[in-house]
Amino acid sequence: MNTLKGFLKKMDEIINGVIKFRWIIALVFFVLCVIFKVHGTSIGIYDKVLPTHVNEAQASHYRLFGKDRIIRTDEYVVHTPTYFSQYYNNYNKYSNQMSIDSTNMLLDYYAPVKDITVLGKPFNWGYLIFGNERGLSFYWCGLQITLFMTAFELFYILTKRNKILSLVGMFMMGFAPTMQWWMIPHITIVFVYAMALFDIAYYMLIENNKLKKWVYAVTLGLLASGFALSIFPSCQIVAGAVIAVLLVTCLIRDREKLGIRVDNPETKEQKQLENINGSSGKIDKKLIKENVFKLIISAFIAFGILGYFIITSRADLKLLTNTVYPGKRVVTGQYCTLKDLFTNLSSFTLAFRDSNVLNNCEVSTFIHFAPLFLLMFPGMERRLRTKNNEESKMDLLIGKALFIMLLVEIVFMCMGVTSRIAKLTLLKYVNRMQIGYGFTAVICSIWMLNVLWKNKDFYKKSQLIFLALIYGFLNFMIIDVDLKGYLNQKILILEILVLILILLLGMLEYKKLFTLGMCGLLFFAGGFVNPICFGISPITNHKISKCISDTAKKDKTAYWLVIDDSGIMSNFVLANGGKSLSSTNFYPDNAKWKIIDKNGEKSDIYNRYANFNVNLTEKKTSIKLLFLDRVGLNINPKDLSKLNVRYILTNKNVEKSLNQCDIKYKKICIEDGYKVLKLQNK
Repeated sequence: MNTLKGFLKKMDEIINGVIKFRWIIALVFFVLCVIFKVHGTSIGIYDKVLPTHVNEAQASHYRLFGKDRIIRTDEYVVHTPTYFSQYYNNYNKYSNQMSIDSTNMLLDYYAPVKDITVLGKPFNWGYLIFGNERGLSFYWCGLQITLFMTAFELFYILTKRNKILSLVGMFMMGFAPTMQWWMIPHITIVFVYAMALFDIAYYMLIENNKLKKWVYAVTLGLLASGFALSIFPSCQIVAGAVIAVLLVTCLIRDREKLGIRVDNPETKEQKQLENINGSSGKIDKKLIKENVFKLIISAFIAFGILGYFIITSRADLKLLTNTVYPGKRVVTGQYCTLKDLFTNLSSFTLAFRDSNVLNNCEVSTFIHFAPLFLLMFPGMERRLRTKNNEESKMDLLIGKALFIMLLVEIVFMCMGVTSRIAKLTLLKYVNRMQIGYGFTAVICSIWMLNVLWKNKDFYKKSQLIFLALIYGFLNFMIIDVDLKGYLNQKILILEILVLILILLLGMLEYKKLFTLGMCGLLFFAGGFVNPICFGISPITNHKISKCISDTAKKDKTAYWLVIDDSGIMSNFVLANGGKSLSSTNFYPDNAKWKIIDKNGEKSDIYNRYANFNVNLTEKKTSIKLLFLDRVGLNINPKDLSKLNVRYILTNKNVEKSLNQCDIKYKKICIEDGYKVLKLQNK
């Protein structure tokens, strides 16, 4: 027992030290990661597709531990190669690396661009400063570290500096399976921006140091533009709404720090001091004016950057918003059931065992206790109201806001709304409300524990045990055939028992054991999702990489076409400097389609965000839709010259089709099971 007490005391000392110097520790860790080119992307998949290496020593030192996730194609097939392509485009705003028409790279996954808008995208700075290898490390490590740091600050503010709950909340947010499985490109970064905006806005408004206040104001404006330009409304709308409501309620709670007194000054001396400082009655007008002015400056910066972006990119925005998919999509909800309100029990083991239904990204969830919060809130609301003191009133204000937001999210997910309401509220873009719900659910879980810890008299121990058992029973009731097909029912019951135990430790205020249990569980669930790797050798360290790179350097204006069934090599060409017409188009490359489909008869097929499968055919060139985001192009070799295609990368026998159409070609190289053919266009 003494050993355990000693360990817990030592842990407490370590936590306090880490929290005190948290930003310095984070900065040092970040710098070291970038120096050693650390990242957690899944580009190592290319090593499985391409067997040989130019430098075996470099290849052997690539991975520290972990495994690549084949399902993360949005990251290693699209996002990373797109960013790498900007190196060969000199980080210009418009690129022809993946299209005949110029592609606006501010819209294409918001790639790194030498443009004023990059001020709001700090994770992209590494590419501009260091190039691709360290740029990838800068982006990935910066995003990962900022996720944890902004989450800690959010809960530090929400709980009024409760270190233990802030640490637990940081783990619940940072190591959430959803956050880790969707780390790059879109989803996680939206929530990181949202939490950063909450933190910076709050600290700016309560800060007294004028220099710090200005720094916060400028940073707030820049990051607000970055949040808006992340262009993923499916999560932006929910994250933005939750953070805005949470910020307002926390500021109302802490209004004295804004210069708004809760009570009148008790003495004449206090009144005189207020008059000297320019305040009158309950409101410090001087401080209020200063805060309003700083907010105006922040808004001016944000709207200035966004205005510049809209004016200079309005034609491209029109193309993007008018695509069949996803531009004209109208989502009305009703795509979830009650079981989606709970943590998916498969989330705990997805890092070690793939899902048996949808892919791991789709089934991963946040780990939270929101259903219990929903059950407890009416009683907790009554108790807080009865207590009738200022702190309880403010806790109730925040609790009501969270409760209402959860209800709105649940109604949309499970019941749906009319098309008109969806359009008016912008919910028409939200096809991933379950992720936004999970984000809100984690915040609610920490709020609930914070209120319980401050109000020990609200519930008897027997009541809390009963509530935890009810929560466990509800979790057991949602075990369905799919879950039983994924894990043995005994393991599922064990997971529920672990959840109940950790929940009880939290509600009964065994704070340190609760911290160990919750943080350990989250680390197990999310800490092993992504590998830890060094450098970018899977993209650059193959013989076929060198062939593509060398050829692209000699013939910079030539277009490439990739013909294979893997679906990952088109953007691999892009990552190595080739201009690939079969690479992913974030919005339609109309110049290309006008050549292939002169009359626009197939515009509904290619008017979308599109990946491509390309094949040669002796028949007439045709286009077909394979999936919502994938287009099949069967092209007659005679049409290749119309597209100015000079190089073909393939692992198929395309020579027969070329010969039959009397297309002359030359084999440049044959490496890694792929060959590069140079077409002798007339």
